[in-house]
Amino acid sequence: MRKRQSPCCNLKVDWRVALARLEGAYADNTLRAYRADMDVFDRWCRTVQRRALPAEPQTVAAFIAHEADRCAAATLKRRLAAIRKVHRLFRMENPVTDEEVVIAMRRARRAKRARPQQALGLISDLRDQLIAACPNSLAGKRDRAMIALGYDTLCRRAELVGLRVEDLTPSSHGATQILIRRSKNDPYGEGRLGYVSPDSLKLVRTWLTAAKIESGYIFRAVRGDRAGKRALHPYSVNRILKQAARAAGLPAQAIEHLSGHSMRVGAAQDLIVSGLGVLPIMQAGGWKTMNVVGRYIEHANLGPLLEKGRQGGST
Repeated sequence: MRKRQSPCCNLKVDWRVALARLEGAYADNTLRAYRADMDVFDRWCRTVQRRALPAEPQTVAAFIAHEADRCAAATLKRRLAAIRKVHRLFRMENPVTDEEVVIAMRRARRAKRARPQQALGLISDLRDQLIAACPNSLAGKRDRAMIALGYDTLCRRAELVGLRVEDLTPSSHGATQILIRRSKNDPYGEGRLGYVSPDSLKLVRTWLTAAKIESGYIFRAVRGDRAGKRALHPYSVNRILKQAARAAGLPAQAIEHLSGHSMRVGAAQDLIVSGLGVLPIMQAGGWKTMNVVGRYIEHANLGPLLEKGRQGGST
């Protein structure tokens, strides 16, 4: 009897076609990561002359060992997610759950004992410095509004550039809120509401008026004295923050640790220092688990709050 051929004779074509089936069901960033990570695995397998699809557990374990020296644990975990997803799409046995792969992953994680690098928290004082340093140009008006609104809403950078004018609405208690339509941990787009302070709303309206934007994306590229039609790229958030930080005269080390997450981290730190509980902070930032929030607020200055608690307990 003739042996049945693997369904992946043409690997480079097949797994890409398989991932294309996920279009519309997964976020673009997720699909981009699947393709990039599977491509890394595919190329490594061809280099060492091992079969990538279906992959043997020993192959995946060796791949993890190879990647461990140059990749963070989170990257290794993502690589395995791509390998697992492609095997499931072809209804092949998943090699990722094999004990040999589990051991390889544990060994890699234990070898990387350094704590993950956290973005510098853009707490209110730093936020105000960056806003004040933005020029009075059209781009400067946009940058002020972006920093202020990013802090208020605790948005990730992709969420921030996706905010739309029509989603700014007054709430029943007199404040202003904005709908954050889709986020990293909200794949079905149920959305969450973000708070907008009066000061931030004023900056947003100043930008929208100057840019002549009445609907659509709030934050857009600026060329000269005109705003474009498309939303800013998420990577632009990092650049804008660092540019404002340099103008504000922040130290080089602080600028290096600024990222698109800095507003989210800083706002969470300020909220915990103010005495707000973890559950309301989770709701404000759209977090699903307390341990993630815990990592964000671990560098918050809790001294005054703890001292207040001690004094309250001693009376």
